[in-house]
Amino acid sequence: MTEEEKQPEQEQEQVKSDRGSKLMGDMMKGLRDFGSAAMDKAEEYGKIASDKAEELTKLGKIKLDIHQLNRSRTKNLSELGELVFNLGEDKKLKDLAKHENYMALVKSIKDLDIEIKEKEAQAETVEIEEIKEDKG
Repeated sequence: MTEEEKQPEQEQEQVKSDRGSKLMGDMMKGLRDFGSAAMDKAEEYGKIASDKAEELTKLGKIKLDIHQLNRSRTKNLSELGELVFNLGEDKKLKDLAKHENYMALVKSIKDLDIEIKEKEAQAETVEIEEIKEDKG
């Protein structure tokens, strides 16, 4: 085959090679774009998950505080009941209001009731914020 006969064949091969290179280049660009978009989405979802975990941790801590306050309140009520029972046994209930432990327990219970209400309001605020963020 002469040089002139080989030239159209070489041109066809060159065109095929150029098309293959362009196709490969387009495919690589598409993969890079896809990878970049996937990374952006992963970062976005990671941030959302992190924010949600932080909210749930905050709410969980508040609810744990409420539980602990309720346990303290229950303990104080138990002690108060035992004190009243013992004073009743000793026929000293008429002096109940003067009894030092009685007054301290009653004050402690009232203080715990206030703290519990404050914590419950805090928990409700956090839950409302979560709902707003979920809708937004």
